[in-house]
Amino acid sequence: MAPEGGQSRAGKWLEKEVAGDGRRPRKLELALALQHLFRLLKPEDSAESGNTLISQAEAAKRLHREGSSLSRYVNPQDPRVPTQAFIEDLHKAACMDAATSGGDVGITLEALRVLRTLADAETRGRCQRCAELGRRIDSLTRQVNTPCPSCAVYQREQDRNAVELQAMRGEVAAMRIAVQEREATEAGLRARLAMAIASKAPLPVPLRKGDRQRSAKERAVARQLAAQAGELDGAGKEDSALILLRHGTTELLNPSETALVMVELRQQERDHLADDLIHVYGRDQGDRDVMQVALELHAEGAVDDAGAILRAALR
Repeated sequence: MAPEGGQSRAGKWLEKEVAGDGRRPRKLELALALQHLFRLLKPEDSAESGNTLISQAEAAKRLHREGSSLSRYVNPQDPRVPTQAFIEDLHKAACMDAATSGGDVGITLEALRVLRTLADAETRGRCQRCAELGRRIDSLTRQVNTPCPSCAVYQREQDRNAVELQAMRGEVAAMRIAVQEREATEAGLRARLAMAIASKAPLPVPLRKGDRQRSAKERAVARQLAAQAGELDGAGKEDSALILLRHGTTELLNPSETALVMVELRQQERDHLADDLIHVYGRDQGDRDVMQVALELHAEGAVDDAGAILRAALR
């Protein structure tokens, strides 16, 4: 079991004063970056001791450096700057340990090299312009990272426009559905009127089997409903056409007239409407009505459709 306070003692060497002395801002940036990388290194006995920060001695052993050098590298007030080779070794080790946890180090090797070069030039005084250039870089960085008021306003306008556009699309979709339903209703009313006219009682004469007057009336009703559905389908409103056929055949027509509607749809080359009506009628209507439709289809020579409506009833 790890002694109390073991974790804090192991990582004490990384608890350097964050603030620099103001004379070496590049060394301060480099020291903070190095502290971050050292904190990513995992101690070998972390599972047993509970330490999450690597000790100075273990870090020095792993990187093949002296412990005192590491302490000076992470001290913002110490002028000593590590070599490029050390920078590369530390970054590689931190990347390996961070990868085991599914993360990354958060700084590229190239960026770390740039920090090291600037800090080295700053501490050695080899370039009097480095400090001034560094301050300019910091100023430009702050300007770049500061949100542009105009851009923020533009982005808000774009977001608002996107919301309004989405709402308008929803309204248009709802209007299309309403129009489709209204058209189907109007078509149904027209069909009801046409069928009411066509359904006037035949002349008062005794009806005989196969009465030609009754047959003509049924065919007129079927032809009217099929024509109404064909108009909707021709206008690209197939769903409305099917709604009209379903309501017309189930609410207004008898099975014999329904069979004639299917025959009329075939003759008008509206095969897809005929197929859909046969499937829906056979699935939803009672067995007696389905059988009567099938018998009428068979009598009209539509043997395949008669079999199809019976199969639909069995599903």
